[in-house]
Amino acid sequence: RYGTVLLLSIGYTVDEQLLCGRAPLNTRIVGGQAAPLGSWPWQVSMHKQGSHVCGGSLVNNQWVLTAAHCFSRSNLGDWVLYLGRQNQIGNNPNEVSRTLSRIILHPDFSSDGLDNDIALVQLSSPVSFTDYIQPVCLALSGSTFYNSTMVWVTGWGNINYQVPLPSPGTLLEVQIFVVGNRQCSCIYEAVTNISITDNMICAGLMAGGKGSCQGDSGGPLVVKQGSVWIQAGIVSFGVKCTKPGFPGVYTRVSRYESWIDSIITSNAPGFVTYTSSGTDSDNSVTCMAATRAPTITGPRKALGSLFSSVGYFHVVYVATK
Repeated sequence: RYGTVLLLSIGYTVDEQLLCGRAPLNTRIVGGQAAPLGSWPWQVSMHKQGSHVCGGSLVNNQWVLTAAHCFSRSNLGDWVLYLGRQNQIGNNPNEVSRTLSRIILHPDFSSDGLDNDIALVQLSSPVSFTDYIQPVCLALSGSTFYNSTMVWVTGWGNINYQVPLPSPGTLLEVQIFVVGNRQCSCIYEAVTNISITDNMICAGLMAGGKGSCQGDSGGPLVVKQGSVWIQAGIVSFGVKCTKPGFPGVYTRVSRYESWIDSIITSNAPGFVTYTSSGTDSDNSVTCMAATRAPTITGPRKALGSLFSSVGYFHVVYVATK
């Protein structure tokens, strides 16, 4: 394990395959647009029965990190994963594809509350690293992501909440900000009765309009430290995609270092400590009682049923008054 970027950069030898978190072609400093070719070389497009349904992130040459809920009602043979892909339509000269040899869901994954929404999948054979295919570093246990930390989320998910739901052909990127768990809990628990646990991290814009949506599930939420990209979260769920006032909810990767190590026993992923500077303003947040809590409308279903109905998509459809 390497606690700082400096130690990470000198800790690996050239014959080791996990010089993680490098994106040689990424020069992005602002978001909300199509991602330039090769900007996010760990991004994986996961296809179920021929269609993109979820994202994932490459963590070594044979393992991909994603969300457990992506695998509802699916079999091993349903899946083909694409690495180095930029477009869902047309040519992708830098991509390779793999089937899966293993799908491992976290043993404590809850389909009702989406706690421990994390899975590891093993590719049918290793991939070779290029400028367009690279592993991401993972946040080490104890990493801190204070309120307002700038992060990025990427994927091919739908670009807004409407019918029909559009999906982009090109990988998209957007820059958003961490919303502290206390503030996030105040929002979700008052409106939806969904618990925001320590295994989750929230991010988005309180004004709405930017964030993850259907089809982004399982994809990475990353932060840059020095020259290294570190995965802080996994796209898990939200309310009507980028609805104002509701940040997206992501699985907090740093909580799962031990579990990941127990599964990947060779060519271990690169874990890096991310340390926020200053003080965390979320510590001073206190929930205020709502004057009129919104209620669930539409079909009278329990929240558990709502979660089940979204299948491999991450969005929880909770209508409010």
